[in-house]
Amino acid sequence: MSFLKSAINQVGRDMGKVVSNQIFQDNHSSPYRSVGQHTVRLNNSTKQSNLKSDFDKAINFQMGHRPITLIAKISGVYTVIKNEANYYVSDGYLDTKESESLFEMLNRLNMKIDDICDVLELDSKGNEKEINQLTILVEKTNILFKNTLEISAKGCFQRQKEHEIEALQIKKPELLSFIGYHLIWMGKYARGSKKSITNTILANIADVITCTFPLTRTYLFLKGLFTFSGEKKRIITIKNAHMRLAELEGKRAETYLNMA
Repeated sequence: MSFLKSAINQVGRDMGKVVSNQIFQDNHSSPYRSVGQHTVRLNNSTKQSNLKSDFDKAINFQMGHRPITLIAKISGVYTVIKNEANYYVSDGYLDTKESESLFEMLNRLNMKIDDICDVLELDSKGNEKEINQLTILVEKTNILFKNTLEISAKGCFQRQKEHEIEALQIKKPELLSFIGYHLIWMGKYARGSKKSITNTILANIADVITCTFPLTRTYLFLKGLFTFSGEKKRIITIKNAHMRLAELEGKRAETYLNMA
């Protein structure tokens, strides 16, 4: 087996290890997805669809072209993937869908290069120039692959820290304070909504003016008492979600670095 074939196969093996790793499955499709508050790219799905379409058009060429034309066409495929990789990590992060899409394209590029290599090596002396060019392309693909993983690993570590901080900041509600907030018309605040002092003051004044104070306080007390358990479970779920996401991001980062 030639050096070029060995290089192609190594890139393929590395990509296969990343793609097959279970931590790259879409864990965020669970309720954890709503936990994060990261910036979402505008028109992201449209952009990805266009890139995928450009890639399909570029890579679906026939192998009957002359060697020089094959090199030109496969170089065009590499350019499309490079642009996609740069776009995906422009925010310093590679999410699960982006990684799946990118590694699929890299793998298809790898297989196409392998096919071209087979054709060129039928006349290795006559196609020496094209084989050298293809070797350079394989090296560039490997560099692109590694650089993308290194950038993504940094992004994963950053996300890990963010989720850890979020988990630490989330405090479990205390029964007495939870009910106490309800008694002064701040039940929504006790359940995580924004504090509204004005509405609280107006609600309490209305109770005094209408002489409904005893009734409303009984109602508010019972509401706080019976909703506390559900609210506590909700808070614990969110806290655990952040902790789980932090763990996943750390594992993804380590896997990226091990492959880079």
